[in-house]
Amino acid sequence: MRRVENNCCQCAVPGYPCLGSACPRRNVPVYYCDECDPKLEYPLEEVFEEDGKDVCIDCLKRKHKKITL
Repeated sequence: MRRVENNCCQCAVPGYPCLGSACPRRNVPVYYCDECDPKLEYPLEEVFEEDGKDVCIDCLKRKHKKITL
């Protein structure tokens, strides 16, 4: 699942004021797994699309059998 989040880090100081809506950290796309999202405490670094859902590698491994040669 893709969410747009405000990742403001409160970096404004007197000599460098807040950029407001022009700040690149204000509207950041972040991906979460559609299968295990409630369990995740962090956004995904890798996301895969399966059947129209965004899933993490752990969920892909749980859903598919590994073929051993």
